Amino acid sequence: MKKFLSLILCVTVLLGLAVPVWAADTPCECGTSPLIYVAALGSAGIYANRGTADEKLLFRPDTTALLKDAAGLVPAAAKLCVTGDYDAFGGALIDFVGKAFGALALDGNGDSLSYVAADAGMPAYHEHSLERDWYFGYDFRLDPYEHAARLNEWIHAIKDMTGHDKVQLRASSMGGVVVMAYLEEYGIGDIEKVLFQCCPFQGTAVAGELFNGLIEIDKNALMNYAKDALPSLDGGFWGTFLYNLVDVFDLLGIWDFLLPIADKLILNLKDRVLEEALFPIFGSMPGIWSFVPVEYYDSAKEYMLDEQAQAGLIEKLDRYQMNVMRRAPEILNGAVEDGVRVYIIAGYNIQRTPLVTAHRKNSDGTDDTDFASVGAICAEINGTLGEGYSQKIDDGHNHLSKDGVIDASTCALPEYTWFIRDMLHATTHAGHKEFYRWLLSSEEQLTVFDSANYPQFLQNDIKNETFTEVGVNAPKKPFFSFMDFFEWTRR
Repeated sequence: MKKFLSLILCVTVLLGLAVPVWAADTPCECGTSPLIYVAALGSAGIYANRGTADEKLLFRPDTTALLKDAAGLVPAAAKLCVTGDYDAFGGALIDFVGKAFGALALDGNGDSLSYVAADAGMPAYHEHSLERDWYFGYDFRLDPYEHAARLNEWIHAIKDMTGHDKVQLRASSMGGVVVMAYLEEYGIGDIEKVLFQCCPFQGTAVAGELFNGLIEIDKNALMNYAKDALPSLDGGFWGTFLYNLVDVFDLLGIWDFLLPIADKLILNLKDRVLEEALFPIFGSMPGIWSFVPVEYYDSAKEYMLDEQAQAGLIEKLDRYQMNVMRRAPEILNGAVEDGVRVYIIAGYNIQRTPLVTAHRKNSDGTDDTDFASVGAICAEINGTLGEGYSQKIDDGHNHLSKDGVIDASTCALPEYTWFIRDMLHATTHAGHKEFYRWLLSSEEQLTVFDSANYPQFLQNDIKNETFTEVGVNAPKKPFFSFMDFFEWTRR
């Protein structure tokens, strides 16, 4: 009897071990390929001394810890106000940046310090649907090709677990950098669809200009950025309140008081802060360099990097720049030609970050619309392409937005690229979810002409969490504008 029970137990254990193997070898017939969400910058926690008594979260840092470190700026700021001692304040600012982010710096080869690492792991479940996806996070500092290699491991693991022969990818922001590096290195054999949302295919002007020391604070850009971003984050009471607070500050002269102070800080401290804080920390990161556009790249390398001490880093930067960024249209068109369904979503009509000289470019607040759409011709923010403008490429379809802001005919994939007016960078709602479900659930390559609900140019309706078609002079303001009321009372 004991031998019989032992035999039954052994058979049970062996069958238990065999079930996952059997499941992996059985094709899934659910009709929906597994979906991997390749997330944005900051998608994985980065730690020093992970798993030890000295463990510390480096990114994203704890707010309390940041405020504690920032307290050291108070005496230096007070001294600056009294004596005009910019050197002391600059030293305190650099010390603060070093304490908060210094451990994130990479070595001359673009590799992390041995005691600093990000959360990482392999997919742990096989259930899948468009609502049940896998979240792929990564260490934003590192070479995009490193993440591409890990993504490739994930794809094969998920295929084995689910019994599917292809996967779908949805990339958000920097996730698009990772996916593009993957497509360049590993090809499209395992990929069914890719949806790119607000991705810096060709970089961002902010990164390019910061890495060339081109810093500028413009009052109108600062006010517009606040007024564009705040209602986009909250279309209700608080968004309206903060939107109008910007105008109240202007009427009270607060901006006119603060901006000259900011200009003096930039004039006296820019070079030192860049050279002692920005360059050694963020300039050491291949991931951040993947945002530097072609037109800024060579001058940024000359401005920031040491060819001998950082030769390994430069080799990584050149690889991504030459093989991915400069070949983005070729990579995307090649994927479509080989049967991958590709969709690109870009935001526009949001004032870009008001810290650089390119603040007039149209954007979603972070990514420039022309770079995120891979080639659209865009009017400057709050402008139009001009009366009587004709689209650049006549392909038999209209690719001009009714508000006169976008010419999409010059995009790498004009038939598969959508633009959402007043969409703050990678900020979504229920309407996006329905839109993306329509794209990802289709068995055919959809185009911007296939649905009356989703034309090429969409107006973001944050309050109702939906979209309408972009019209002429589409509204951006919230339901109440203090300045409109103020002007009305003066009539």
